[in-house]
Amino acid sequence: MTKKITVISPTDEFYSLLSLAFDHFNETLFNNNLPQCLLTVQRETNTLGYFSPNRWGNRKGQKAHEIAINPAYFASHSLVEVLQTLVHEQCHLWQQVFGARKSRHGYHNREWAMRMEGIGLMPSQTGLPGAKKTGQQMSDYPVSGGPFLQACESLVENGFQISWIDRIPASNECCQVRGETEFSVGNEITAEIEEVLNTRIEELVPDLTPIDIVLEEKGKKNKTKYTCPGCDTNIWGKPKLRVSCDLCNKPFRKVN
Repeated sequence: MTKKITVISPTDEFYSLLSLAFDHFNETLFNNNLPQCLLTVQRETNTLGYFSPNRWGNRKGQKAHEIAINPAYFASHSLVEVLQTLVHEQCHLWQQVFGARKSRHGYHNREWAMRMEGIGLMPSQTGLPGAKKTGQQMSDYPVSGGPFLQACESLVENGFQISWIDRIPASNECCQVRGETEFSVGNEITAEIEEVLNTRIEELVPDLTPIDIVLEEKGKKNKTKYTCPGCDTNIWGKPKLRVSCDLCNKPFRKVN
């Protein structure tokens, strides 16, 4: 009798790992108190991730919160930074469910900041020590020896790693800056685990599209091509541009 082979799809593999990370941090950092939510990947401009309360609903009238992660920035960040983003949004979920002084939309207040500090992620507007801990645009960095880094270590020890990466990275720097800070887990972390956590993911992907090509293609999409009918000179500019060729004294024509 031939044994049936089960093929795991990229969707199942990717989302199961994301869900596994959510459950792991829920257990290790939030005492399993966070409700389940919908995890999505969204290419929202200039954000590593976001939390959206009660964004989803079903036919039974049930509602679910959403945590979205932006895959376009995976390549330019390390695994620990991707996990920071997830836990950052889990803190928003915690505040939505248990907070006494909820933040207004997009803002990060003192209650949220204190919860972040409590799990070993220091809020910072610059992503570096010494910056303001509350505000509209907030980043964070791991506290050496803190619960977050210890939770990351145990996750990696069990073989966790991002399985699928967006091969076309974001063409711009994210406004949620992640400053480079040195840290230690605070126990006998191995050099191998530390390397897995801190290596930029782009170094692990063999055929990632180079950022200069991404920028070049983006520039082409944002500009319209025009050709002079007399000398075939080409120029690129904004849509509905009106310009003439000085050599031929003829207007350039838009090329579709």
